[in-house]
Amino acid sequence: MTVSTAEFALVISVLSLIFLGYSTIRGNKRSDHTDVERRAAETATINVKLDQIGGDVKDIKYDITAVKRDVQGLNERMIVVEQSTKSAHHRLDELVKKEVRSEQGQSEAVD
Repeated sequence: MTVSTAEFALVISVLSLIFLGYSTIRGNKRSDHTDVERRAAETATINVKLDQIGGDVKDIKYDITAVKRDVQGLNERMIVVEQSTKSAHHRLDELVKKEVRSEQGQSEAVD
């Protein structure tokens, strides 16, 4: 049984194609595994960053609540100051009226 060159070349070609197919599939699996690892790392990084952002948002909400309380306290204090100022102006007006009456009474007595 002699193998001709054409048959030998055909067997080599078929074996080469089989090896090429096996290598390609194996390389793709390795590439897929690498892609999965890379995507997992990226997802983990994104999740960590999102967690940090979520924590920062909670801190900002707390700060805003504290600022609202401070502003409310300042509003209440300003109302008290405005009432006190109004009362002081009223008292000053009364003193001015007394002074004017007193001066008018003295000027009439002198005439």
